[in-house]
Amino acid sequence: MDLIDKLKNRFEKCHRAAKKYYEQGEIAKARVEYANCSQLLGYLAGLSPPPRRKELLERSRKFREIAGSLGNGNGPQPAEKAEQGTAPKTAQARSEERAKSLILAEKPKVRFADIAGMADVKENIKEAIIYPFMYPEEYQHFGVKPGGGIILYGPPGCGKTMLAAATAAECDAAFINLKTSDIKDKYVGESEKNIREVFALARQHPKAILFFDEIDSLAGERSASMEGHERSLVSELLAQMDGLEFKGSPPDYLVLAATNRPWDVDVALRRPGRFDTTIFIPHPDFKARRKILELNLKDKPVSKSVSLEQLSKMTEGYASAELSDICQKAAKIPLRERISEKRPRRELTMSDFEQVVRKKKPVLSSWYAKALKELTGTEEVEMFGELIQAAKEYLDQARGF
Repeated sequence: MDLIDKLKNRFEKCHRAAKKYYEQGEIAKARVEYANCSQLLGYLAGLSPPPRRKELLERSRKFREIAGSLGNGNGPQPAEKAEQGTAPKTAQARSEERAKSLILAEKPKVRFADIAGMADVKENIKEAIIYPFMYPEEYQHFGVKPGGGIILYGPPGCGKTMLAAATAAECDAAFINLKTSDIKDKYVGESEKNIREVFALARQHPKAILFFDEIDSLAGERSASMEGHERSLVSELLAQMDGLEFKGSPPDYLVLAATNRPWDVDVALRRPGRFDTTIFIPHPDFKARRKILELNLKDKPVSKSVSLEQLSKMTEGYASAELSDICQKAAKIPLRERISEKRPRRELTMSDFEQVVRKKKPVLSSWYAKALKELTGTEEVEMFGELIQAAKEYLDQARGF
């Protein structure tokens, strides 16, 4: 193997190592390998003819810039992109880009009118979040502090995320939808930094709703068994929530959170000025089920023989998401007949819905049983009284499902 081949092989090894170290967060090691890449390309340039030499020197310069940016605390973009002539992005630029990606490109179109039932829930949300945006002078006149946050809790699949989106639409606010994966990071200090960034992003907008889905996995009850960085993350969230106590000025952002496990949320988050309002989102009652079914069937060819009243009775105990799924599965029966069996098109009938419901048992029984077990005999009984009552009633009725 001649010298040029040896240099090429050495460059490939350094290049792979540089990318690996960078992806693992070992920035100092990545910087050394990128510098080695630059040096090796310089050696290759000296052994190459003029046209090839110029190309290699340019690549060497770009790798040197990448190594230099790492030395200043800024990470490079992948080397392949850097070599194509795109300047490496600074850490701040990458953070801003990532944060902005969390905002929905289009504001939510769903409104409260599109959500069945839950009139009391909607009014509570309006008082806590929407009215402070709409009538800041009235809140100031009556000495009522706007701000704070709301935790929506209840069984899975019952519309908590949809309510959050509708809240943003009702007050014409930017909707920043956050999942645990958007915040938590394996590197020490990065999760806390992410929390600060999303709150800073919200403050940049005239109106913004920050929505934390599955808040229990992000801000669980602090305990001695919790890792130090996890306690630090909760503490950072608490510190940011403290900024929600507005003093005499209207709010520019407010916070919503949702959880299926409210008993796991750190109690410190529920003091005044943080998530001081907790709202129970129950499974849909008869009136709500009828409306949900109506909305899900409006774009489907449904026979006049299908009775929404009867269908609503058949689906007692099902979550909102399950009702939507029942409508989809029922529509697939004549669709399958049409495509696979080449039958004529037909409308959906009660028989289709009955066939789906027979095979689909509601999943909320196990959740309500779990909730009752977690809360019974604890100091949280009064806080989650609505949930406990709903669980008892649901489980009593479950024998008839």
